[in-house]
Amino acid sequence: MSSRNATQEDFEHVIQTLQQGTIQPALFITHRTPCQQLPDVFSSLLDPTSNVIKAVVDFS
Repeated sequence: MSSRNATQEDFEHVIQTLQQGTIQPALFITHRTPCQQLPDVFSSLLDPTSNVIKAVVDFS
């Protein structure tokens, strides 16, 4: 995993929290799109009025 601002300790805390079930990551997903539609919706995902918290791109 990587992040531009997170430290190793941050990742360890997040992983532990997920393993304990303390947070439900699915609650943060506000938008989903199949990869085929990504070129059409990408700009809207960057638009602050879209209220995107976490967008998931489906590559299956």
